[in-house]
Amino acid sequence: MAAQLRNLRASTGNPTYRDMADRVYFSAGTLSAAARGDHFPTRAVVMAFAEACGADPEEWERRWYQTQKPPAPASPPSRWPPPAAPPWPPSS
Repeated sequence: MAAQLRNLRASTGNPTYRDMADRVYFSAGTLSAAARGDHFPTRAVVMAFAEACGADPEEWERRWYQTQKPPAPASPPSRWPPPAAPPWPPSS
């Protein structure tokens, strides 16, 4: 999420975090921390960050929820169950 926020900010000309904070109800430090990625930002911070950059907050809310989804389970190997291992040491 942090990389996406940094890209959003860059795409709008890299406004200062202070200028962004003047447009929304979060501090410059909070907005900067969201872009640093030390912790996953709250939905409200992501939406405010988007609003401060002139982006659609609803789109960024969707992005936030998408990143909250658990990863899909790994698919099983192509042959399931795997073949039995050959005896060791090999018989002569």
